[in-house]
Amino acid sequence: MRKQDDTTEAAAEWLPIESLTPWADNPRSNAHAVPEVAKSIKRFGFASPIIARPIDGGGLEIVAGHTRHKAAQSLGLDRVPVRVMDLDPADAKLLALADNRLGELADWTGGLEDILRELDADGVDLDGLGWSTEELDALTTASTFDDGDGLSLGDELVYSVVVQCSDEIAQGDLMTKLEKEGFSCQPLIS
Repeated sequence: MRKQDDTTEAAAEWLPIESLTPWADNPRSNAHAVPEVAKSIKRFGFASPIIARPIDGGGLEIVAGHTRHKAAQSLGLDRVPVRVMDLDPADAKLLALADNRLGELADWTGGLEDILRELDADGVDLDGLGWSTEELDALTTASTFDDGDGLSLGDELVYSVVVQCSDEIAQGDLMTKLEKEGFSCQPLIS
């Protein structure tokens, strides 16, 4: 296992894109994400380098950053930022899996909608962040609810309820009923 103890090691260097070989056993399908990542690279540049390792016979194998690599190719870039790490095959696989999985463990908070609404209200273009137009509309459009007493809950208030159902069928039936009544529902499985 490689220990991170060399603080003089370069964080990344710009290398020819053709010097990189994608990991043949990459278990992620990323073609659908390439256009959004390309928009992000075009707008912001590379926020994170591609991680690669030297391979026998010369060249570099991508460990993490396959989508960034494909997006850079789609943009016609000839050089990309690469962090070269001396990883054995097992550690390379572990890092690739961790790089893809760890970001999925975090959850968005209610602050996401606040930030997006603020940016949207300021006229900032929200394209290229990874959300579809429909998703951005849902996140930036405040829900209103009128319970019949003439009072509406406006932009700044959002209320959530978690309901436990006995099974998936009951959950689906309840969601259908609530959505017909105008509620926004999101299934959770725990």
